[in-house]
Amino acid sequence: EPGVPRRWASDAVKRVLASSAQDGVTFQVLSNPEFLAEGTAMDDLQNPARVLIGGEQTPEGLAAVETLASVYAQWIARPQIITTNLWSSELSKLVANAVLAQRVSSINSISALCEATDADVSEISRAIGSPPRPRPQVPNTAGGFGGGGVP
Repeated sequence: EPGVPRRWASDAVKRVLASSAQDGVTFQVLSNPEFLAEGTAMDDLQNPARVLIGGEQTPEGLAAVETLASVYAQWIARPQIITTNLWSSELSKLVANAVLAQRVSSINSISALCEATDADVSEISRAIGSPPRPRPQVPNTAGGFGGGGVP
């Protein structure tokens, strides 16, 4: 389908491994995307907000996911380790990048509005960004446009 992302990363790795695998050797491909910010990458690695691990939803795949999760669990709390199927993990990284791009684009547009109206974009940014609501900062699917606060 045009416009639908392909599962190229995991599929490509599987093809490479399968083409050179010896008889009787099995493998599992996991997706473990990074969510590192420029300038804070080392801190983000040591103290991540989340770790995402995706794998095949087979007994072997789930065991591989758990093995990697147990490595991260040596320094990261289990609730911060999110496990998904392989494609959900890959697509989550693509969506995270798209949401970040939307946020940057939005604040740039708001900046232009602020310049035209004598508002301060840094004050707007601070006002809409804090304090965080006591719930996950991601939307869930819902009917309409997002609840009673949004027409």
